[in-house]
Amino acid sequence: MNSGDQTALTVLRQTKGLKPNQRLLLQLYAAAPKLPNGAVQQTATRLAGELGWTPTLFSRVRKDLVEQGWLEEVDRVGNISVYRLGERTTGERRVVPLRSA
Repeated sequence: MNSGDQTALTVLRQTKGLKPNQRLLLQLYAAAPKLPNGAVQQTATRLAGELGWTPTLFSRVRKDLVEQGWLEEVDRVGNISVYRLGERTTGERRVVPLRSA
């Protein structure tokens, strides 16, 4: 099993309590090609099309997932936000805590 399959499986396991549309959107982010920082650099319109959704529905579901910590905004390109799976989704810590001396 490759790392993409592992990520999708982890996301599926971590999101058992979410609504079906929320789980589907997170699975799309898990399966999409990613930048080195884990971000998915595709527009909401394109991703919505992959799911057969309107961009409005996609944005509403994504906003809910960001507010709950399942997705996180990592960059902005012009007026387009770039997102990646959040720590809550993958179970991976992305930031190393600082130690005091």
